[in-house]
Amino acid sequence: MYLSLVNVIKHYNGFTLGPINLSLDYDQILVLIGATGSGKSTLLNLITGLVKPDTGSIFVNGQEITRLPIESRKIGYLIQKPSLFPNMNTYKNIVFGLSKKQQENMKSEIESLVKVFELTHLLDRSIEQLSGGEMQKVALARMLVLDPKIMLMDEPLAHLDNKTKIKLRIELRSILKKRKITGIYVTHFEDDVYALADSVAILQRGLIVKFNRLKAILSSKNTGLSITRNSVPEIFQSDDNYLEGHIVESKQGISIFLVGEHKIEIIGEFPIGSVVGILIKPEDIILSRDLVKTSARNSIKLFIEKIENPSSDKLGIIRVQLSSQSFRLSSRITIESKNYLELKEAQFVYAIFKATTPYVIRKEYAFKKNGNDRSTIHKLF
Repeated sequence: MYLSLVNVIKHYNGFTLGPINLSLDYDQILVLIGATGSGKSTLLNLITGLVKPDTGSIFVNGQEITRLPIESRKIGYLIQKPSLFPNMNTYKNIVFGLSKKQQENMKSEIESLVKVFELTHLLDRSIEQLSGGEMQKVALARMLVLDPKIMLMDEPLAHLDNKTKIKLRIELRSILKKRKITGIYVTHFEDDVYALADSVAILQRGLIVKFNRLKAILSSKNTGLSITRNSVPEIFQSDDNYLEGHIVESKQGISIFLVGEHKIEIIGEFPIGSVVGILIKPEDIILSRDLVKTSARNSIKLFIEKIENPSSDKLGIIRVQLSSQSFRLSSRITIESKNYLELKEAQFVYAIFKATTPYVIRKEYAFKKNGNDRSTIHKLF
């Protein structure tokens, strides 16, 4: 394990965090969720060294860092509001932590980061002239140029517009994976989990009440188990559908990716073998008892697991939970539609949606297999 917390406890202003026992693999990205006041920021502060635990130990790559000073830990820490220097331009902010000699030796690496975050045309611009998204890119580049072994991120995208969030999430995961950086990302937003997480930890009243790989967490959500209803009401309470699969065909602006035994068409071209994750809103899925010809490019035969009664805030709308051997989907339809189709539990129906309906929230590298080796053959960014 690369990062380990062993029996870590911190008493702080009448609140107790811990005992925390947590281990992350090399280059694993953990998304940490929890209600306000559950101890998320305190946990990050303990790892980065801003506060010291009352008891317990913290290890990085087998070395104990519990009492090491902040500057000796090689841990990057990014918060909601970037702390940039207004009297310096973009470039000087990015290289602030480097000596002149380091700047010369790392010239190509700095240029690569600047290019990845699309900051080339902003290098001479003052910080005050940048948008919120551009400032966050500068803060990310400044952290990454210092080559941290661990990145701690406390809701850094929370106040950005949705279009900027989608792009920055993808860029952030890509670069953390490319540089093999272990990351912990704190969020209150479900989309951040889908886009970034290898694993998920749920913090409640100072304790980790659930910790698992993303797919296992989503499986418990999709089976109707409420994993966060009492502790984190803002996470996993929507019924948006997340599906992940690998690209098997891509041409003329349309890609086909495989999820289990099902092929799904989406807009966009991606390298063959690449992994993509998509979100589909339940109201965009049409149900039919029969296979019908429509302009929609996706029609998947699924089993009706459950038909839920309308909630008090959405009178007249019901949720239909669908499943196959590979995944589950939720659809929202009116009671009139349900009655017209004579839908019942334990029936098979077709879930129909257009290729334009899903939006890509996660993109991964494409791989080829050489015996037991997996070597990168394409990069999505």
